[in-house]
Amino acid sequence: MFVLSEPQARMLLGTTAGALVDVGAGDGEVSRRFAHLYQRQYATEISASMRKTLSAKGFTMLDTEDWWREQKFECVSMLNLLDRCSRPKTMVLQARRALAPSGRLLLALVLPYKPYVEVTPDHKPEERLPISGATFEEQVQSFVEFMRDECGFELVTWSRVPYLCEGDFAQAYYWLDDSVFVFTPTAQATETL
Repeated sequence: MFVLSEPQARMLLGTTAGALVDVGAGDGEVSRRFAHLYQRQYATEISASMRKTLSAKGFTMLDTEDWWREQKFECVSMLNLLDRCSRPKTMVLQARRALAPSGRLLLALVLPYKPYVEVTPDHKPEERLPISGATFEEQVQSFVEFMRDECGFELVTWSRVPYLCEGDFAQAYYWLDDSVFVFTPTAQATETL
């Protein structure tokens, strides 16, 4: 699976220092390309085998429910997670609480938005992001407005990148349109958690 290279991450994030947390990190292969830019690397992951793999790669593991409560991070990374989790808005608000005042939220989201949640019986999220529009560009605009108006984030930069992921019996690999955003918390936004 490939989302960002180190040069792309440097260009999008700008200054890197302090602590990074990769939320829903999987095996850490996507974020390992840029996690070393930060002095301290943390991760969350629900899979026990992936937690073991992440620990072996040098990530300090945090609890999946409380990762955002105790510590402030200069970067919260959520790569291709929001369309796979049950409560995406809640996760974004948790990220906002966990960010240092000048911190960055690095977020990747495949568009068109088609959520699929493995842990719910109907595979639908409990919270659905209010993303609308027929085109990639309309969905990007809708998502940025949601992040600003409902979550208290300002867009710093974004990019459209090919998201290459492992295939299956039908196809060797898949290529999706990934939108990669960098947000900062707005000063005037009120905490909702």
